[in-house]
Amino acid sequence: MVSAHHALDLYHSILQMSWLKFIALFVLIFLLVNAVFGYLFFIGEGSIGGMKENSFLACFFFSVQTLATIGYGSLYPQTLFANMLVTAEAMLGLLGLGMFAALAFSRLSLPQSLISFSSVAVISPFEGKPTLMFRVANKRNNSIIGADMEVSLFRQETTQEGIKIRRIYDLPLLRRHTPMLSLTWLVLHPIDESSPLFEITEDSLIKSDFALVAIVTGLDETISQTVHSKHTYLNTAIKWNYKFIDMFREDDTGNQYIDLRLINTTEKIN
Repeated sequence: MVSAHHALDLYHSILQMSWLKFIALFVLIFLLVNAVFGYLFFIGEGSIGGMKENSFLACFFFSVQTLATIGYGSLYPQTLFANMLVTAEAMLGLLGLGMFAALAFSRLSLPQSLISFSSVAVISPFEGKPTLMFRVANKRNNSIIGADMEVSLFRQETTQEGIKIRRIYDLPLLRRHTPMLSLTWLVLHPIDESSPLFEITEDSLIKSDFALVAIVTGLDETISQTVHSKHTYLNTAIKWNYKFIDMFREDDTGNQYIDLRLINTTEKIN
């Protein structure tokens, strides 16, 4: 049972690693397997026909031809030991090719979003109330249909019995759903009597130990699959009495556009 869990973790780890690491893993395993079989061919002297000189490098490249089922024809196994190695390596090559092809296909078929969160959140007045705000933007040139936002507060608290637990509070938002996320979304949480952040001050914000977890989900209109993205805001990433700079800009011809480089830009409120 433990080995099955480890195999599952390995599968998810491979799916989550970057393409550079995935290719590096493939190259490492490919070279290692050929080095092992090349050494076995090398110690079985005279097992490969057509070889002018029995060297490890020549045996290594013969292993590459066998594993990849290339078979140029100039080299061939001529002993029982060599044929047994060729049989084992051919089976391993077919299995390895199928496994890496399946992993590559799984990685390509995974729906991934390019939803960007602002690196900071702010607390400033909005419609006469102190409000927690952060921004979300879709960096693709398509839309996320039916996007939903969930924001939760994770805070360490002590019960009446003196037990320390981490409590989770759902933060009510002014707008939790948007029919189409194609540009930007300013997420707003009014800090009123119903908010778990009620009575928070600038000093208590600095001394607090909590985290805000924001999760957005929706349907990618291009691939018709559900995508999601999440971001965590610690108390140190929340600015008191700041506001976000407007991302809408206008070029020389009068056309408006959104400058995503300004998603994290804020300014102090006087």
